[in-house]
Amino acid sequence: MRITSITPMKDEAPFILEWYAYHSLIGVNDFLVFSNDCTDGTDQMLERLDELGKLRHFTNPSVYSNNVHHHWQATKYINTFARLKRSDWVTSFDVDEFICVNVGDGTLHDLFEAVDGANVITFNQLNFGSSGLDAYEDRLLIDQFEYAWAYEGEYHKGISRRGTKSLTHKSAKANYFANHSPKVHEKDLASIKYVNGCGKPLDPSRLLKDVKLLEAPDFGYDLVQLNHYVIKSAESFLVQADRGNANHADRSADFKYWRRYNNNDVHDTRIQRWSERVQDAVADLCKDPELNDLHQRAVEIHQNRLVELKQDENVRALYDRIRKQQRNNPGLTG
Repeated sequence: MRITSITPMKDEAPFILEWYAYHSLIGVNDFLVFSNDCTDGTDQMLERLDELGKLRHFTNPSVYSNNVHHHWQATKYINTFARLKRSDWVTSFDVDEFICVNVGDGTLHDLFEAVDGANVITFNQLNFGSSGLDAYEDRLLIDQFEYAWAYEGEYHKGISRRGTKSLTHKSAKANYFANHSPKVHEKDLASIKYVNGCGKPLDPSRLLKDVKLLEAPDFGYDLVQLNHYVIKSAESFLVQADRGNANHADRSADFKYWRRYNNNDVHDTRIQRWSERVQDAVADLCKDPELNDLHQRAVEIHQNRLVELKQDENVRALYDRIRKQQRNNPGLTG
């Protein structure tokens, strides 16, 4: 069974090995990754992983089209590939997102068995806050960040909703793989069995366009969730804010963004059943001297960039504000 993933990346080198190791363990076996404008060795690390046969690395077409909408450009380009039509399942998710299967042994195959023949599975983001952590550390994200948004509740404009990504089987006859879900022709709706992260049936006509979010009561996390390590630690957020937005150059992360996502209202460690195996898999990858050097260099670049950023008066002011908000955060109750 070929399970294909589509992921754009920019300056994510310190986090790539964990992300790859985890998803390869749960069943993804065909990684298609697009990079653009990297300054921390992300593209070099992806090239080495490509040489080792771990994934396929491509330059994002946004680089030579001078288009700032990097995610959208990669999505448009990948939809011209015959490769997707040869895959059993296709999904699209980012490097700060981890598909966490909560059924069986935690693999995608366990998920497929649990949804009883569904051929489009939409799962919802579970946004993880900073867990009260200030410093950047070269440790597994899945071990560091244990506190997230509540499984239900309003976090945005008085609406209880959560972002989505999807897994799509070839029997769904998708005519386009968008960033969040497949899009299908109306004539093919009868062939679709569409469910959410609890296995609850959803109206397949939603898939006539990209399903970017689900509102209550249509979302849930019983069978699968998408752990979204959206802000990480206070220090790492500074680098994220400096890097900018992948689709909107004028919407870089700021204090408002931090405050929106730094909610630590539920203690969720379900993904940690994989921690030891992920750590071992990362160690195995680092037995390759070149890959190990690239990872260590990426960590050093990340650390040095933090030193540089903190010398900037505006960045320092942002850092002080998010640390104050973090101290006053009502979560982290265990």
